[in-house]
Amino acid sequence: MIQDKYNITTDHEEYDAYEKTLYIEHGLKKLCPSTIYKWLKLLGFKYKPRRKCYYVDGHEKVDTVTYLSKYIHRYLQSECRMFRWIQVTANKSEELEDNAVVTRNSGYKYTAEDGREMVEYHVDSCKEFQDECNLATRFGGYLSVRAGHDRPLLSLGHDEAIFKQYTLTKSAWVTPEGSTALVPKDEGQGRMISAFQSREFGFGMVMTDEDLQRVNETRRGKKYTDEAAAIAKRGSADKKNLLCSPFILEFEYGVNFEGYWSYEHMVLQLEDCVDCMKVIAPECDLMFLFDHSCGHDKQREDGLNVENMSKGFGGKQTKMHDSMIKEVNGYLGPYPTLLRPGDYQSFVFAESDVGPFWLSEQEREEQRHDQLVQGMTTKRKLRKDELVKKLAEEGIVATGNYQAVVKLAKERNIPIFEEDLPKIREGWVGKSKGIYQVLWERGWLDPDNLKEYTMNGKKDRYGIIQLQYSLKNLLRSCRDFQEEESLLQSMGRKMLGVIVDRTPKCHCELAGEGIEYSWGCAKNYYRTLPLRVKKSKELFKESVRKCLDQETVLTKERIRAFSRRARQYTMAYYALQLNQENTQQQEQLLDHDNRPPHRNQLSATKIESMFKEFKTHRSAIDFDSQFIKSVIVKQEDLSN
Repeated sequence: MIQDKYNITTDHEEYDAYEKTLYIEHGLKKLCPSTIYKWLKLLGFKYKPRRKCYYVDGHEKVDTVTYLSKYIHRYLQSECRMFRWIQVTANKSEELEDNAVVTRNSGYKYTAEDGREMVEYHVDSCKEFQDECNLATRFGGYLSVRAGHDRPLLSLGHDEAIFKQYTLTKSAWVTPEGSTALVPKDEGQGRMISAFQSREFGFGMVMTDEDLQRVNETRRGKKYTDEAAAIAKRGSADKKNLLCSPFILEFEYGVNFEGYWSYEHMVLQLEDCVDCMKVIAPECDLMFLFDHSCGHDKQREDGLNVENMSKGFGGKQTKMHDSMIKEVNGYLGPYPTLLRPGDYQSFVFAESDVGPFWLSEQEREEQRHDQLVQGMTTKRKLRKDELVKKLAEEGIVATGNYQAVVKLAKERNIPIFEEDLPKIREGWVGKSKGIYQVLWERGWLDPDNLKEYTMNGKKDRYGIIQLQYSLKNLLRSCRDFQEEESLLQSMGRKMLGVIVDRTPKCHCELAGEGIEYSWGCAKNYYRTLPLRVKKSKELFKESVRKCLDQETVLTKERIRAFSRRARQYTMAYYALQLNQENTQQQEQLLDHDNRPPHRNQLSATKIESMFKEFKTHRSAIDFDSQFIKSVIVKQEDLSN
């Protein structure tokens, strides 16, 4: 409260005086527990027993909101190159607007080459447009007239889901006597599905034997882009013949089965799908949308990552690639800086550098290069792979984590340390700079308060972390660290220009072209299957495959409806952003008395109320189950 009212921090020299003033204004001498309790009750807080639950709402985090805005901008720009548009004559457009089929003035007006006045709409503008394009086109829409000479773009969304063997409906029939059918006590086995979907091809992709043969001909004699991943998971970097469509993969997870899904599995499936797409749609560019799971977010070895950095130079921190300072905002701080926009910052000290700024000139010269410390030795703890190799030489196969391998080595009297190594005093040339030096070069450190900075930030008297003194927080907030390319994105770029993008965190309603809705649809169907078709392992597998069938359950029409739903949320967020920007501009231009009412306030309120339904959930089957069921019912009615 003091920080908000007087715009000062707790470390301000006059903080105590302001605190006393605030007490006097409210007739208080101090804050005692009873006063705090009364205020909490007055504000609506309740003191209740703790419950076992898990709740994280990261929607309003600054990083999440910023990334969401940028993602929406990228996605909507990309749509101009997708098959999602329809062109009608101006007369037809006027008729549709008069009948309230489409929103007035929502289309793009232009003059065709033959002189006719035309209007372009997104196929999501009304159901009639999508139905017409489903019948008339291969991909459910036309290209935009605003696409220019750019190549068409196909967008494929990805996600993983787990099906549990004994997942049943939430309700069941009970006899008049109160008895019901016996069901298993646990959830049974699990099966993970990794799948792609798109508006153009639906869920997965149906491939004929002829399609697979053409794809395999192009793969023959080639290696995977990430050879290490291929060797680790498939035993060889060479591409083998595909026997079925790679767009839907079944994975039996667990220590005793195929292990656990990781980046290596994902990058190999991605490249298999890219190979197929380049044969099936060679005229198109490709964009793949992933969420922020740990497998998708794995970083490159030299990637910009604050967690891999130390405060000072050298040590075990990784050597990161150079980074370009694109502009002042988001890169450079308010204090004196050594860098300017357009410069490349190296994260490794070169011979020509001045050296660590906190050292004196004499200390820099003395510590320039590594020095051997005479008469002193050190020891090094062996890594897991080194211990596994030593155990293998003894005929022992070592498994498990590092602690388990160490225990096994000790039982066999195998040393876990390498002794009598020469002791080296590290110099700074050729070593990683560390966070302290990097932030100094960028102008983020106050020269008059250097002692205040720590890795995670110092705490004030109330235990509150002062983030302005957190080295990690300062560097993490820089744009190049926030926008650092993941290993999966890097591999996609190497696959001849494939775009790999990540949907925003905490926003499953926007994930992968509506793929969360597809999982909801499939799992709804799975719940309705009788227990007898799930009991054995083989029956369980067949039941899962039945739920993913593209002809009866996850039809192309349903996938397009789910993708349309995800885009509606995207447009809702976009409208809310525009409303907020307009409001801020009006507040800057007009004083409070002359400020006009916000015309968009009503729509923004509706959008916000819509968000409340799913903010705390992770799955579309939770926050939008009614929509999923309505799509299923409509599709079944059409089929009948």
